Amino acid sequence: MAFSNFKVVPCELSDMTVCADIFDEAFADDPAIIYLYPRSDPKVLKEKSIQNFEKSFTAPGVKYFKVVLEDTGEIVAFSKWVYPHTPDPNAEDPETAIRMQQHVPGSNEELVVEFFTKFLRGRRKWVVPETHYFMSILAVRPEYQRKGLGSMLLTPVLEQADKENAKAFVQGSVQGVGMYLKHGWEEVDEILMDYSPYGGASDVKTALLVREPR
Repeated sequence: MAFSNFKVVPCELSDMTVCADIFDEAFADDPAIIYLYPRSDPKVLKEKSIQNFEKSFTAPGVKYFKVVLEDTGEIVAFSKWVYPHTPDPNAEDPETAIRMQQHVPGSNEELVVEFFTKFLRGRRKWVVPETHYFMSILAVRPEYQRKGLGSMLLTPVLEQADKENAKAFVQGSVQGVGMYLKHGWEEVDEILMDYSPYGGASDVKTALLVREPR
């Protein structure tokens, strides 16, 4: 399919259900998806996912973008960015929220807390909310992968970050880290998850990457 058939536009709140679907398709084989919620009802998980997407849509600094087919308007990829912003001083501490959350039935509760706590601490270590861009989610429907859509979602925001002399941060899986390196990110840290007690691999790595402005 020709690259010109795609365009990037901002998401609307009504797109969040489709974005949740694309996320599920893109990360269906991710160990976190497999081992965090192994016995959970898929319908319950989907409802929670949509709620989380809709809640984050209006959070400070958050901007969603989508890649659509120009002929049909179908959404085939999306990204979630957190732009530089001043955090809400009255917001609940996110680590406390992770520990106190109501777990989805059928989840590995200790693993859920460990996973989200590690990723939160990784962001806090490297991101200054007031000055940094954070690439939070990049998801492409499997049948549209390797068509340059990831770069379409990254490039405009990175160009804006460069104009502002701002750093950008991302947490990249082994499968996705290559694309981030091509766009100028450099690995500065890592998160390791041990899924072996749950039937998975040990030391599954997520790279923490920072991109200096150009």
